[in-house]
Amino acid sequence: MAPFGKDAPAHAGDARHGATPTLIAKDSHFEGEVGGSAGVRVEGRVKGTIRLKAPLDVAAGATVEAEVQATSVRVAGTVVGNVTATELVELLATAVVKGDITAPALHVIEGARLEGHVHMQSDRPPEPRPAAAGAPAKAS
Repeated sequence: MAPFGKDAPAHAGDARHGATPTLIAKDSHFEGEVGGSAGVRVEGRVKGTIRLKAPLDVAAGATVEAEVQATSVRVAGTVVGNVTATELVELLATAVVKGDITAPALHVIEGARLEGHVHMQSDRPPEPRPAAAGAPAKAS
């Protein structure tokens, strides 16, 4: 039940986001800012900024040169720029990312390439750690 063909992820614009996904086609080039609350699938080339309250799918053969913010980001193509997701970043086997990734969850398939840092963040506060054995107790 993929929106763009058998290899497309179902999350690129699924019904929970309530809108038809936007497709930037294979032979298309877009320069500027992409934003909105519908999923976006890039099969061509995007240069600029992507700020979505929905998923982003970068298809194999596609190139994104942008700072990316989305709920989830799935990469099979190339992304040059930092990627921030509120839910998940997925790097498929053909993915190339040159930039930092910030997300609470990251899935990497063997073969994917990342040139950058990964920052795992969550909205949950860190859990308190028990005192180490043999450590002096704190006085109250």
